Amino acid sequence: MQNRERRTTYAEALDCVFSLAKFGSKLGLERIRRIMASLGNPERQLRFVHVAGTKGKGSVCAFTARILEEAGYTVGLYISPSLVDVGERISVNGTMLSPEDFLDTFGAVWSAIGSVSQDDPVTVFEVFTAMAIVHFARKKVDVVVWEVGLGGLYDATNVIPVPEVAVITNIGLEHTDRLGNTVEEIATQKAGIIKQGGITVLGHQDYPAAQATLLARAETMENQIALAERDYTFSSQRFTPDSVTFDYAGVVLGRQVSLPDVTLSLRGTHQIQNAASAITAVVALAVKDGIDVPETAMRRALGQTFWPGRMELVPGTPTVLLDGAHTQTAAKYLVESLHAHFPGQRFTMLFGVLMDKDMDGIASILAPEVDTIVLTRVPDNGRAASPWELEEKFLRYHPHDSIVVEDDTERAYEKARSLTPDGSWLLVTGSLYLVGAVRKLMGLYTFVRP
Repeated sequence: MQNRERRTTYAEALDCVFSLAKFGSKLGLERIRRIMASLGNPERQLRFVHVAGTKGKGSVCAFTARILEEAGYTVGLYISPSLVDVGERISVNGTMLSPEDFLDTFGAVWSAIGSVSQDDPVTVFEVFTAMAIVHFARKKVDVVVWEVGLGGLYDATNVIPVPEVAVITNIGLEHTDRLGNTVEEIATQKAGIIKQGGITVLGHQDYPAAQATLLARAETMENQIALAERDYTFSSQRFTPDSVTFDYAGVVLGRQVSLPDVTLSLRGTHQIQNAASAITAVVALAVKDGIDVPETAMRRALGQTFWPGRMELVPGTPTVLLDGAHTQTAAKYLVESLHAHFPGQRFTMLFGVLMDKDMDGIASILAPEVDTIVLTRVPDNGRAASPWELEEKFLRYHPHDSIVVEDDTERAYEKARSLTPDGSWLLVTGSLYLVGAVRKLMGLYTFVRP
């Protein structure tokens, strides 16, 4: 049995939470339900927009939260992983969880956990999920934008009641060891957030089989459905180095919406899909609850949303582009976005990823697009892929003399910088944990909007 005394300092509380990492990541709702019951089920006091998917769910959350904030609502946002500071995971109107609030919510949750058996210990993610619910309930937020951690059906975030709106973004092959070997199996897990009698927004799907699976679940659960390319569309995409512009049109729960010339601050061809899903989710929420979201607030929010580590451009010598492309789907959209925003630009790439990713598939997409590759190990993560194993994959698609292996992240970053010639940029991609580590090395500690 483990002693669950409340710690008195922020550092001790963090150590206490992350000591649970040795037990790994586990799906299932039994533990989080027990914690919530012990706390008096504060999740039942809150209203949620629940977001799942393989690609884009974090960006959809960022857009959705910012739109609602600009409309005057108090919005809780729960995301994972954090890039630099764990407080990033839990924020209210863009202000991340402070050490003081962390200690307060940690104390309540840790007390609720009590003594946990070694046979079924709680996970780090479950603790953070419970802390987020407690914090948002105490702050009496109007809406919580709630990102799934892994899958959906058995993810700890699914402890909530029927959400105001469920959103499912583009689905691809990921976590096949946990979620299934086909897009249909993975889509079934993601569709687990769709509950009886709710509202579901389905984003663009690269795989028709995934869309069919999601639609079937939403129909079985008697949901009102807004489906991309049927009920809402995005067209006339235009790209500059710093922005994306497109036209949105749709009929959402009977309300007709037309937003020509929407400009996004986030780069990426995929961000059009994400912004369209966020617009649709907000309109659905507005129709359902009779809330007011002015078009001016929507446009302002979409043009100002900041989401670090996603096509984030940092000027300097060299210019650095940070993007967490850790699946085949993400790698495909990264390459597409590079050509759309920066045609003709040459890159050196720093890359590291976790071992459960499709390393060969990602290598086949990214390797032909860059001049020199520096491979490293994602720091402070027991699931990090060996850079020498990565080298075996990348050698199939890139010349041997243009690949460098450096196990240490800081040395790898400096090596990549030194190997980036004048006129070229440094692309840092792969795991978001690597992107976060490099942001920290660059002195980009803040998650606060610029």
